Order: sequence, then C-alpha cells, then structure tokens
Amino acid sequence: MNQHVLDIHTHHEDGKPGEAIVCKMPHDFVPTPGYWYSVGIHPWEVLNIHGKELLDLHSLAQHHQVVAIGETGFDRIRPLSQFTQTLLFGNHSNIADEVGKPLIIHMVKAADLLLAEKKKLNPQVPWVIHGFRGKPQEAEQLLKAGLYLSFGEHYNVETLQLTPLDRLFLETDEATCGIGFIYNKVAADLGMEVERLKEVVKKNIDCIFFNGDSRMFGQKQ
Repeated sequence: MNQHVLDIHTHHEDGKPGEAIVCKMPHDFVPTPGYWYSVGIHPWEVLNIHGKELLDLHSLAQHHQVVAIGETGFDRIRPLSQFTQTLLFGNHSNIADEVGKPLIIHMVKAADLLLAEKKKLNPQVPWVIHGFRGKPQEAEQLLKAGLYLSFGEHYNVETLQLTPLDRLFLETDEATCGIGFIYNKVAADLGMEVERLKEVVKKNIDCIFFNGDSRMFGQKQ
C-alpha cells in the first residue's frame, strides 16, 4: 500500500515528496522525482486551450507519476461556454477511462450537468469531486450516482457527516492551512480520532489512486 499520500488535491509542491497529489496543466507539467500528479485542463481555461494542449494531455496521462486526470469540470459562476466545457469534460473522461486513472472534478453550481454526463458517459473509473462545499441534498444525489467527495478547508459539516467513510477524501487545494489542520478539523466534526481518519483516507487513496498496489516513487507501471 502507498503509505504517504494524505492530500489528494493541491497546486503546490511545497510539502514532503509523496504526501500529496499535485494538480498541473499540461504546459506546466515538469515532474519532480518523488511527487505524484494529476494533469488536466481546468474549465476556467477553456478559452485559452489549443490542440497541442489536448494532445499533450493525452500523452502525459500515461506518465508513471500521474495518478489522476483533471481537474476538469463545470462552473456556472464563470462566464464560460457550457458547450465547450462539456466537450472538454468528455475528452478528459475518455482519457481517464483509456489510462485507467480516476477523474478529478471541479464543480460549481453544476450538479445537474455532471450527473447528466455521468449517465451519458458511463465511466469505468472513479469520479472524485474536489473541494466539495455543497449541501446534503446535493451530496446525496452525487453519492447515489457513485461519485466520491473530497473536502478541503471549507465545507458543510452536515454534508461531511453523511458522506460514507469509503467515499471520503481530504485536500488542501488553495487552502491557507496545511493538510494536518484539515484532518484535525474533519476528525473533530466526525467525532473520531485523527489517526483513525488518516487510516480510512489512506485506504481510500490506495484503492482509488493506486489500485491497492505497492507502487514506489519513480517506478514505472
């Protein structure tokens, strides 16, 4: 089992190697030995992408340090083309299925779009919504559809408490605090010991991001 990763989504390589999954755009992907990555095109960047970026994504998805695809997704707060976001999302989903790696999803006020794509695409790999802040009713819909939820610095406590432990991940994303603070906060809200929470999340990470194997840093699949 992987014994290190506690943070499934961050944009910074400022922690210990192997402690987090670092999210990169294809043009920013310059892997550092010992680190794990996700690679994708953020929906905010839909107006800035070009064909080479998509070709690079397809190639980089197979890199042995890349353990997830994304983040990609839907955002209704930004003035973005829903049509373009949907095309880009479908592209990411297809790549994730092809390489057999989970999809990291950015979702803002777009649960209906995401659920429609889940039904249409019928993915073969897990879908993980990062930085989830939604209300319990929304979470129940997403969990029923088989998605996983990752919680960061800010979240709805009731939503956290109804999330099954085997669907739970934690992250820092762009948080002002470290992953240790988030584990302590979530453990308190769940009424469980921090070490027990770490064991639960590590098990989920090993299962979803590392296929339950004992892959070590730098070792190719």
